[in-house]
Amino acid sequence: MRETPPGAQTQSDWMDVSIRLRTDSGVEMVTLYGFVMTLSHSRKAAVIWSPRMDQLAWHRVHNEAFKRLGGVAAVNRIDNLKTGVAHGSGIWGQINEAYAAYAKTMGFHFDPHQVRQPNQKGKVERRVGVCKSLDFRRVFASIEELQRYTDETMQREAVVRKCPITGDSVHATWLKERELLRPLPTTMPEPFDVIKQASVHKDCTIRFEGRTLAVPYRYAYKTVEVRGCSLQIQIVDVNTGEIVKEYPRNTKALLDIDPACYEPSEHDSTNDSTPKPIPLGTMARHVQEMAATGVVYRSIDFYEALATRKASVQK
Repeated sequence: MRETPPGAQTQSDWMDVSIRLRTDSGVEMVTLYGFVMTLSHSRKAAVIWSPRMDQLAWHRVHNEAFKRLGGVAAVNRIDNLKTGVAHGSGIWGQINEAYAAYAKTMGFHFDPHQVRQPNQKGKVERRVGVCKSLDFRRVFASIEELQRYTDETMQREAVVRKCPITGDSVHATWLKERELLRPLPTTMPEPFDVIKQASVHKDCTIRFEGRTLAVPYRYAYKTVEVRGCSLQIQIVDVNTGEIVKEYPRNTKALLDIDPACYEPSEHDSTNDSTPKPIPLGTMARHVQEMAATGVVYRSIDFYEALATRKASVQK
């Protein structure tokens, strides 16, 4: 049997466990979902708890698992849940669009296993079995306390358990494997459940979830990627992956225009053929100043000064 080389693969799966949580009304038995990710070489594992298994949760638990493993392996073998695979399975599966974008941002490939073939991700299956045998009879004050307990337990186990490949402890083997993992990005991607490609109109706006949003004018007539995160909308450069603009999500406003999108920035290139927006001009800027002051605080001198400027402009 051939073993996986270091840094090559992680295997991931969910488990569900009944947990006793202390609430204001007493102790309640709740079902929580544990996401288990295991490095196939060292057998180092991370377990992340979540009350849900939706797309936002799927990306969040990946972020947290990668942090605990200290980097990203080249390939992640996953189950065939809809958050990872839109339809089909194995090499014929169609990857969920949002998950494909997440994987591209983090720099790993995805490898769905075939249906009813648990042996294809046997390493994480064994970890799931071990994790279910932890002491969940105790009462936890919160999910955060459960997470701390699990992190500490997994760390102690990694120090004691032997890696079958090296004969050293899982922890010692992982320390060497970590050097071969892809480093984590400086800023971890915000979990998102909706993603689309949007064409930027000539007025530097896009449409997303029934709203009109402004983007920096250098993207006029181009295409951007739009991600619907938990609390905000991220507009991403499709070539660089840079987040170029953010707006709050699920607000009542149907139009959100940031004037800064129409101002020059350090990103502008002298070779860029995108037409520059027409400046506001002196009068328009003074009108903006007037709007910002608030009616209660404007004196008559303010209006006289504005009228004088208008007369000088007309001459």
